[in-house]
Amino acid sequence: MEAYGRRKVDRNSAEVSSQLKFVKDQLLEVRKQVEAAQAAMNAYQTKAKSVDITMQTKGLLEQQVAVETSIQQLHMQQAEMDRSFTREHPAYRALMKQIGELESRKAGFNKQVGELPDTQQELLRLTRDLQVSNELYTALLNQAQQLDVARAGTVGNVRIIDPAAVDVTSPVKPRRPLIVLVGTLLGGFLAVGLVFLRRIMNPGIEEPSQIEELGLPVYAAIPLSDSKDVQDIAKRSRRTGGTGRHHLLAVNAPADLAVEAMRSLRTSLHFAMLEAKNNVLMISGPRPGVGKTFVSANLAAVIAQAGQKVLVIDADMRKGTLHKVLGVVPGNGLSDVLVGKADAASAIHIMDRVPNMHYMTRGEIPPNPSELLMHPRFTQLLESLASQYDLVIIDTPPILAVTDAAIVGQQAGSSLLVTRFGLNQPKELMLTKKRFEQNGVHIKGAIFNAVEKRATGYYSYGYYEYKSGGANA
Repeated sequence: MEAYGRRKVDRNSAEVSSQLKFVKDQLLEVRKQVEAAQAAMNAYQTKAKSVDITMQTKGLLEQQVAVETSIQQLHMQQAEMDRSFTREHPAYRALMKQIGELESRKAGFNKQVGELPDTQQELLRLTRDLQVSNELYTALLNQAQQLDVARAGTVGNVRIIDPAAVDVTSPVKPRRPLIVLVGTLLGGFLAVGLVFLRRIMNPGIEEPSQIEELGLPVYAAIPLSDSKDVQDIAKRSRRTGGTGRHHLLAVNAPADLAVEAMRSLRTSLHFAMLEAKNNVLMISGPRPGVGKTFVSANLAAVIAQAGQKVLVIDADMRKGTLHKVLGVVPGNGLSDVLVGKADAASAIHIMDRVPNMHYMTRGEIPPNPSELLMHPRFTQLLESLASQYDLVIIDTPPILAVTDAAIVGQQAGSSLLVTRFGLNQPKELMLTKKRFEQNGVHIKGAIFNAVEKRATGYYSYGYYEYKSGGANA
């Protein structure tokens, strides 16, 4: 309020100063008019030898001077109003009407002056100009003095009647407890809404019965492990080469619930493969990110710990990540054997701390993985390896991304499909099963991976892109 009052005072003072400047500018012009009229009067009197005006002319002169002075003052007001109003403003139009009436009276006086002698007319004109200029100059001088005084004593029209009193000890706003409460409730509602929205947008499978309804028996339900080794795999999923330390959950955390589920899968698999045409097991998935490499590696470790000789092969020659799970450098591998750059013996290695477990990485990424798998050399390789090991596990790319898994499935005696909790949809599994059947591959069953139970229920995972050169945990 104090600032508003000062602003009003400054505004009034600025208006008075503007008017004073205008009046002083007019004073200079009127003073020149006075001097010019005085000089003209002196010159005429000298020439006419001091001619005097008559009583009739004097009366006419007084009337003319009064009218002319009023007209000049009104013209000055018009010049000042031009700065603030348009020509359609009522005050402006009233002023112009008043000037018009005075101009009419002036014309009548001029008609009377025309009836006077020439000498009296000229003397009347000069005397009138001099008096009008003097009176106008005097009026402007008085107005300038008044404005100067008004500017010095400018006051505003704002008065503070009652100053504001603020109680800073107990403010009305903000009400922090209420804000915290509302924010907490709103955040909770938004979180719940987001969960429901994700459930609606991605209704992934959350129960093994949903898989069995599609004609796929569930061989094992593997809970999601919170082991640090699994987290390390995700953190290093974009790095190339080995980490120097393997992340086999079956070795580092043998008591983990996921490992117990792997042992259950080992038992179920033993009876399921009794009637298989060979001891080659293919593990695939509908899409990337379901955890097929994790299942392949740890299943191989669990079976090897039971005393069987196991070989796990990374047949995903585009984006295979078996070497990252095992913590090794991807040297010679499957692609190198298939193109003839290396033999099988040099591409197979023994796993540390699991003597019965052998592995073959993907090798160098080739430009034509599918063609290499269709070559007779791949069939010969599997026949040779199957006779040397109790079980050969082949980790393949996702079937909905590429056709490699269908090619490998024709060589394998048994095939399992890895699905992930909350990620894969029923229609997606139906399409996966149909794709394998179209290629003559029978899927024995499914492995339900990454099952997690929380107080608020299960949660789902996002999608992954599958292309050559990337990494996938």
